[in-house]
Amino acid sequence: MFIDGIAGMTLSNNVLRIKLARIDASGETSTEDLFLPASNINNFVNALVEGVNGLNEQLEANTTEESNGKGKGKGKDKDSKKASLSDVDEKK
Repeated sequence: MFIDGIAGMTLSNNVLRIKLARIDASGETSTEDLFLPASNINNFVNALVEGVNGLNEQLEANTTEESNGKGKGKGKDKDSKKASLSDVDEKK
């Protein structure tokens, strides 16, 4: 499932309901719901955080390799900022 954002969420009857928004092929926004038992919310969020931290470490390692001339990025500016998941959309 690909999502473009979170349109809303609510906790009711011990179930977290997250409305996930996405733009379909015709350019229209559509939503789908993700349901999580309240007892699993912490585990779910912690797993996401750990996953994002792991990806950021991989991106940082790749950036370090490129700046040391070991990667594909030879000749890149030394002043370029560190890569992180927060700026992936900015790169094209």
